[in-house]
Amino acid sequence: MPSKLEVTLALSDEILIIALAAAAVIVILSSLGVLDLVSTIIVGAFLAVFFGIVFIKVWQAQVRKPAVGAEALVGKSGTVSEDLDPEGTIFVDGAYWTARAPYRIPKGEEVEIVGHEGLVLDVRRKGDKGMG
Repeated sequence: MPSKLEVTLALSDEILIIALAAAAVIVILSSLGVLDLVSTIIVGAFLAVFFGIVFIKVWQAQVRKPAVGAEALVGKSGTVSEDLDPEGTIFVDGAYWTARAPYRIPKGEEVEIVGHEGLVLDVRRKGDKGMG
């Protein structure tokens, strides 16, 4: 699976190709006399700003933290709804999730989500500094 940087660079290549094609059209229209110098500069500046904004938005979308799924739960707190010994169920953000801990945690205790493997959350007692 390509990294976020690779995806962003691939998208920026496509943006650059489109921008160069637009620049070529501007040059052709200018050389044919359809656009005068002032119009060429204005259209070129507009396109530069537009493609700059598109690139920034693509970059922001790639570096943004996930907003859904197990990744979004890391760092949040939940309540044990079925003893963790080592696996059980916790309730977090309005949903039940399968979770595991390196030690037994009884029902009703608050836990902190420290990671995940697939859809199984790795947790520890709230306030514990280590995993074991």
